[in-house]
Amino acid sequence: MKITLSKNASCGGKINIPAAEYMVSLANGSSEIVLTGGGKQFKLPAVRRRQTGKTKSTNVMFYCGGGPLWSIVVSTPKLGEWVSMIEYEKDGPGRK
Repeated sequence: MKITLSKNASCGGKINIPAAEYMVSLANGSSEIVLTGGGKQFKLPAVRRRQTGKTKSTNVMFYCGGGPLWSIVVSTPKLGEWVSMIEYEKDGPGRK
């Protein structure tokens, strides 16, 4: 499944992700969500979340958590539900 980052972002303050369109997948066994696009691959640390229901197919959700924070949630039938947070960079004079 594809997601689009409209601005440069970071994950955990360590991994810088440029604005682009990315394919999202779950790395089996390493607790990482992998973003692939533009000839690059970014491995984001992920946390397993309690799954509320059974899924029959893999689903990816990308939604705003408030302000510059966004969540990537990957739900799979066998591996459960994993979440990773990214933060968009600030614009303008208040930028770090």
